[in-house]
Amino acid sequence: MISILLVLTTGILVGLMTVRKPRLHRINNHLLNWSIYLLLFLLGISVGTNEEVIRSLGKIGYEAVAIAIGSIAGSVLFSGLLYRFLFKKK
Repeated sequence: MISILLVLTTGILVGLMTVRKPRLHRINNHLLNWSIYLLLFLLGISVGTNEEVIRSLGKIGYEAVAIAIGSIAGSVLFSGLLYRFLFKKK
């Protein structure tokens, strides 16, 4: 847990030091996107190699789809509200 907090704190400090450098922000955005793609790919590999998950896909498929749709809808709704109240200029 300490290592996670140290990495997060280091990231925050680096972000604060580079806040006025747009080129570094673009590079960071690209790295962030590719990191997320890599994590999703590795998660897919993990799920695909788990025989128990593959065997029970028929049972949990509908529930997983419902949870995924609910999560996406909630995230979009909350993000929209948060943007509207905190970041939209009046």
